[in-house]
Amino acid sequence: MSIRFVIGRAGSGKSERCLTEMKLQLAASQEGAPLILLVPEQATFQAEHALVADPAIRGMIRAQVLSFHRLAWRVMQEEGGTARLPIDDTGKKLLLTSILHKYKDELRLFGHSAEQMGFVDRLNQLFTEMKRYCVSAEYLAKHESGRAASARESGLLRSKMHDIQLIYRQFEAELARQYLDGEDYLTLLAEQVPASSYLRSAEVWIDGFHGFTPQEFQVLGALFAASKQVTITLCLDRELQAGDAPDELDLFHGTAKTMVRLQELIHQLGLDAPEVIVLEPEVSPRYESAPALAYLERQFDRRIGGRAAKYKGRDGEKLSDQLVIREAVHRRAEVEGAVRDMLRLVREHGVRWREMAVMVRNMEGYQDLLDMVLTDQGIPHFFDQKRSVLHHPLVEFIRSALEVVMHNWHYDAVFRCIKTDFLLPLEAKDHRADMDKLENYVLAFGIQGYRWTDNKPWTYSLRANLEQEEQSQPSDHEAQQAIHRSRNWVAQPLQAFAKRLGQARTVKQRVEAVYELLVDVNAPDKLEIWGQEATEAGHPEKAREHSQMWGSIMDMFDQLVETMGEDEVSAELFNSLIETGMESMKLGLVPPSMDQLLIGSMDRTRSSGIRYAYILGVNDGVIPAQMEEKGVLTEAERETLLASGLPMADGSRRKLLDEQFIIYTSLTVPGRRLWLSYPLADEEGKSLLPSELIKQMRTLFPGTEAPLLLAEPSPELPLEEQAEYLSHPVPAIAYLGTRLKHWMLGGKLPDLWWEAYNWYADHPVWRPQLHTLIQALHYTNAEKRLSASTSKLLYGQHLRASVSRMEKYVACPFSHFVSHGLRLQDRHVYRLEAPDIGQLFHAALNRFVQGLQQDQLEWGELSAEACMERSAAVVDELTPRLQSEILLSSSRYGYIARKLKQVVGKAVVMLGQHAKHGKFAPLGLEIDFGPGKTLPPLTFQLENGCTMEIIGRIDRVDRAEGEQGVLLRVIDYKSSQTALQLSEVYYGLSLQMLTYLDVILTHAKTWLGVQAKPAGVLYFHVHNPMLQRKNALYSDEVEKELFKRYKMKGLVTADAEVAGLMDDELTVQAGHSRLIPVALKKDGSFYSTSSVATEEQWDTLRQYVRGQVKRIGTDITDGHVEIAPFRLGKKTACTFCDYASICQIDPLFEGNDIQVLRQPSKDQLWADMASRSGHSAWQEGGLPDESSSRA
Repeated sequence: MSIRFVIGRAGSGKSERCLTEMKLQLAASQEGAPLILLVPEQATFQAEHALVADPAIRGMIRAQVLSFHRLAWRVMQEEGGTARLPIDDTGKKLLLTSILHKYKDELRLFGHSAEQMGFVDRLNQLFTEMKRYCVSAEYLAKHESGRAASARESGLLRSKMHDIQLIYRQFEAELARQYLDGEDYLTLLAEQVPASSYLRSAEVWIDGFHGFTPQEFQVLGALFAASKQVTITLCLDRELQAGDAPDELDLFHGTAKTMVRLQELIHQLGLDAPEVIVLEPEVSPRYESAPALAYLERQFDRRIGGRAAKYKGRDGEKLSDQLVIREAVHRRAEVEGAVRDMLRLVREHGVRWREMAVMVRNMEGYQDLLDMVLTDQGIPHFFDQKRSVLHHPLVEFIRSALEVVMHNWHYDAVFRCIKTDFLLPLEAKDHRADMDKLENYVLAFGIQGYRWTDNKPWTYSLRANLEQEEQSQPSDHEAQQAIHRSRNWVAQPLQAFAKRLGQARTVKQRVEAVYELLVDVNAPDKLEIWGQEATEAGHPEKAREHSQMWGSIMDMFDQLVETMGEDEVSAELFNSLIETGMESMKLGLVPPSMDQLLIGSMDRTRSSGIRYAYILGVNDGVIPAQMEEKGVLTEAERETLLASGLPMADGSRRKLLDEQFIIYTSLTVPGRRLWLSYPLADEEGKSLLPSELIKQMRTLFPGTEAPLLLAEPSPELPLEEQAEYLSHPVPAIAYLGTRLKHWMLGGKLPDLWWEAYNWYADHPVWRPQLHTLIQALHYTNAEKRLSASTSKLLYGQHLRASVSRMEKYVACPFSHFVSHGLRLQDRHVYRLEAPDIGQLFHAALNRFVQGLQQDQLEWGELSAEACMERSAAVVDELTPRLQSEILLSSSRYGYIARKLKQVVGKAVVMLGQHAKHGKFAPLGLEIDFGPGKTLPPLTFQLENGCTMEIIGRIDRVDRAEGEQGVLLRVIDYKSSQTALQLSEVYYGLSLQMLTYLDVILTHAKTWLGVQAKPAGVLYFHVHNPMLQRKNALYSDEVEKELFKRYKMKGLVTADAEVAGLMDDELTVQAGHSRLIPVALKKDGSFYSTSSVATEEQWDTLRQYVRGQVKRIGTDITDGHVEIAPFRLGKKTACTFCDYASICQIDPLFEGNDIQVLRQPSKDQLWADMASRSGHSAWQEGGLPDESSSRA
């Protein structure tokens, strides 16, 4: 039984010595006593590869590379112990979740913590730490009972320790029944080592460790006493004996403390003093060709405070071949710069990918970026870390299926389930698009809950308006069949699952229900198919991920059943257990190939044979890392417990000091060259500072520069540096585009880039991408005018359009083209929106007036109560018709329905006041004009030979008799505040009301039998205003304020008689009207603030609007589709545009100019409209009557 220590600094050859000794024995005899190389778990693959890669080794049956846990398993196979059920972290977290729920009423702090993301994981980490430090539940209870609570100790810590003891006691009791915890392997191993014949004759080499847990020390003690020979390597600069006290600021404090502890253990066991071999070569084998790195290794612990001399290289030595420091504008530029350097080494120096490694301290900040850039450039790579499975479709399918059942088939859960593709039958692979159509259908009609499972056919359809009856079944029978088929694919397996889960009571029964669901959807077969497809596509890691998932899920199910199979749990607790289990599942993948770039974290990855190392993200606060409190116990609480004698892992203070050792071991990994880089800004543009390590390195190696890595090659860079950006065709073509754009703007383009251009042009594989690039460089985002033939195909020779369509064209021609030319629509979603509310208001007011006419009642004579009662009945009648009964679908919508009923009722009451104080009465409601309608359309012969019909529906037309004859006014109900702005009429943005007025006046003779004159166009705001005042309002003040809020806006004929017919109070007393936007002076004239128009101005408006409509129709049929939204004051066409994602307007692009419209004065507008109307050829002779309106 001999013990050896092999100590030395990094790169001194410790690991190589172990491998050499094992190889010599293997070369001498392939059979004999076992040879065991014990290394950290994450280093087993590399160590085994290093052992077998030697061509002189023809077999290694007697040699094994093991971790502590694999060694324990090997010994248990010999000595017994494997009969107990193994439980991993997933099973332990499931058990902890169950305990937290079971004892939540007895817990002081953690009663409801099981639902918190990550809490169970942190609790499991604490218990794992306790096991590794040999703290049992009994030990913890004795320690806490004997620990006198400090007067300064917080009650929070006492409550925490109460809960921790309770949970830990129950946790250990459950494990002791039949399970073998992975953390108990080492305790059992320490007990079984003396009896193991395998270990008694073995020679053991222990390499790659910097420290050991108390459990591992127990195993080492047993190995020292039982094994033939044990060799331990430690990264240490000097020998230490038992009782020595290492300086806590010493770089090698951790390994020094480990050696002292081992020496004490050997002394306690009464074994002979170990042999200590100190490796102190003049030139470390690792750094034979890199003297600067050798100097860095020797002087690292002396770099602070100027204790280390500055490096002086040999004559002719090029420092940049050994040490590179670069700064980058951001992380992407940093990663791309490092990758360019790797490609150069591979091409110019024949370096293999396996000889390079990338190390970072914050993997989350670099993983996605590294993966994307390396994949784009075809570099094989492997991330040395276990991966979460939460992103996998199988996990998402299980989670969403449980959510479907628990939350009554909610839309989000159902379609999360569908989008995993597990519900799509194997034979229906080509019907994936049908599921998208099903989603659109379900979204449109708000299908959820029982409607998925009631077996009634879905025959829902949309109403064009609330007045029509529900439409019959759509004529597209094939589409309806596809919807029905897709529904069955979804509903049948999930409905069967819901039934089984509803009948289940115990954990075992619920797990069986989930398992049967997976079998029903052929999950194993689909995973196998996906794995094969990934392999064929060249993604071996993805293939292995698919192949491992089924086994991992089954292991989790097995442990769930084994730990609490007969326990009766609620559906909510079962779902929580499944969530906990899947959150804790990690996949550990073996590198898919031998020659690939290794990417790992500085604190975890163990690498060997690396010649070129790239350490990225050397920023302040990252290297050295800032310690974060993530555990159940705070740092102060841990210090308190450590001071009381409870064995625990080192706290944050010690870990922060040990950061220097982590940095040291990372810097000393490469044997040929070290790359250090840091970004100057993060993804949001916030500045980042370099680590203090960068300053120290520059001091140690004077003359070391840190050239800036740019996101793209700058024209100011030397040609040699620009050429570096041409390292790979994928990123290079983007850089070429940047340089060509610079050339197009007048800059110079060196021959280097023209050569790159020609290379892409000469290679057929890359020629299409070059063509795309050239198109992109000339891209203006300008839409060309449609050809005459295309325009005719879209719109026809005869254009039929509404006035709102005309307004849409003026707002933005491209938006009109997309909506009315291409007829693109947002998919219909089952929700209440402003147009739906407006539709309800229009229909309700229309029905209310129709009811009055049928009952021969006068609106103005109804009381407020009667108005409210009748309007409420109308709304109740219309509510089921709106959006497939959306207002009846939930309590929330029920509340909205009641509020809408109040709004309509209030509007009816106020409109009753208009009827009471005016002589105008409704002549017609919802009056359609167009071919075959109540009124004929307005028809125009356009200048390009096309004809155009203007069609539409007028909300309400009122009539009154005056001295001038029949007077007509148009009223439009609006759910938002609207006014008739003369500037919007001028530009064609507000033509609707004036066109409606023109229609009824033009056809009045035919419609009414007499000519009519205009009385006005008015908007009525349907709303229920909230009156807010600091002081209480009296009833007359309330009435006054309400009239003010409901005053109609628009334009009225400038005639006192007409105004009096709308508000009889103006006939009694001059002043401001409470009902209409006019104010009358005592002499019968109007105040300047009144919105009025003379008869001549009405003629001007009618002529001008007709001219605008005709011009717009001509532009549409001429094929104008420009991206040209308007801006008038603060109002812009893009604010509520549904097509912004299609047009992608950008003022920086040519042809994407916003039309900024000026706002002339009212007098200027009238003058300009009069001028244009009077000189319009199409209006010579004045306004046409009905007989000439079809010109």
